[in-house]
Amino acid sequence: METFLYGVMCFLIFMFGGCLGSFFNVILLRVPEKKDFVKARSQCPECEHTLTWYELVPVFSYVFQRGRCRKCMTRISARYLLMELFCGGGCLWVFMTLGFDRPIDSVQTIIGLLLFPILVALSAEDIKKTEIPYWCTGSIAVLGVIATVLSLFLPSNVLWYEHLIGALIISVPFAVFCYLGAMGGGDVQLVAAAGLLLGWAIVPSVLIAMVTGGIFGIFVKLTRKRATICFGPFLALGIAAGYLYGHRIIQEYSSMW
Repeated sequence: METFLYGVMCFLIFMFGGCLGSFFNVILLRVPEKKDFVKARSQCPECEHTLTWYELVPVFSYVFQRGRCRKCMTRISARYLLMELFCGGGCLWVFMTLGFDRPIDSVQTIIGLLLFPILVALSAEDIKKTEIPYWCTGSIAVLGVIATVLSLFLPSNVLWYEHLIGALIISVPFAVFCYLGAMGGGDVQLVAAAGLLLGWAIVPSVLIAMVTGGIFGIFVKLTRKRATICFGPFLALGIAAGYLYGHRIIQEYSSMW
């Protein structure tokens, strides 16, 4: 019975992440065009068919409709499916790693369920437009403020002043790199916001981002003559890993000395 309930919970968490991914995708598409993303119903961009609820079920609607509009049969961009899959998978990763066993785990899980879809959204937009939306970094900063305030009242792996240290320890050097033209302003804002949330764990997060980004950059340079490399997705990956495992990495490294 417990296994069944756990499976149901995993499915619901995945669907929750998929719904957030679908919503964030709408925001990314409509905000630049100054369209309403709250009240306006979802429509097929080709025939303007208003989508029903069963055409909006994350992942499943896309699969069952074979990636096409049910009315005009126009192919739907795979971006929708990928956003829902990555956001749902990210939320499932958070739940399976942290769970809801202890109060502190529950708080971290809830924050993580909001953080990971935002990381997916900013990665998708950075890949598409080479810019990180302000609402993404702003939302992560809000999560950081919430985590900082909660650390005053609940047992936490991060003390309140460590949140503040995390916001500065990497963002200041990044700001210097940005001034020298080696990094974008969006990356600096993202690191500052994530540092406020993660505290010292922002250090292994950035190291993971630099290693993975560096490996990818070398691969691209060896296979292509010209290519724009976006650092946002690698920062997002590092932040995700740092959120779940950052303090464990720090403890393991410290125990070696």
